[in-house]
Amino acid sequence: MTTKQRILQTALQLFNQYGVDTVTVRHIAKELGMSHGNLCYHFPNTDAIAETLYEQLIEELNNVIEEPSVFNTINLQAFYTLAAFVFEKLYKYRFLIQDFISLTRRNPRLKQKHRDLVASRRVFFRMGMEAGIQAGFLKPDIIKGQYENFFNQLFIIGDFWLASAEILFEGKEEDKLPTYLNIAFTLIVPYLTEKGLNEYKGLLNKTESVS
Repeated sequence: MTTKQRILQTALQLFNQYGVDTVTVRHIAKELGMSHGNLCYHFPNTDAIAETLYEQLIEELNNVIEEPSVFNTINLQAFYTLAAFVFEKLYKYRFLIQDFISLTRRNPRLKQKHRDLVASRRVFFRMGMEAGIQAGFLKPDIIKGQYENFFNQLFIIGDFWLASAEILFEGKEEDKLPTYLNIAFTLIVPYLTEKGLNEYKGLLNKTESVS
């Protein structure tokens, strides 16, 4: 593992535990047993580390989402598996969601990167919805802009579910992710055909038996 990778790994742990506004470069350097100057040679401040971790998160997501075979199997289970993968990655980098407004206020580049990401994800989302319609488990667009609003709802939840969970969730930490994943996935129900609803009920039974 390179020095940069060690810094990023340790910073991620500290940011997730204490929040990015609380952790300083000196805290990270002390945790790693290196000098403040040595760490700053690689990253001048915590905002630079946070931006690199954001890019790392997006790369990990893109490795799966941009895989040509992602739509090879089109059913509700595939959609759920993809959603679970995304939620797991967001949880891994949860400080980004919890502190994102503060981070983007200090770093306009990060804000623009996220806006660009949302625009590219919109194209991917349209492809997924069209594939679901063709496969017969999603309804065609009934009202103009219906799926556009669905996309926006999903991104709002994706961007802010951990902030809500931090305040409102009272269960065990290990139950937080599956609870909010299932909350988000229920948004698809009004868009399902009869075939889709049957798949959804089967999916519910499967997830309940696992839990």
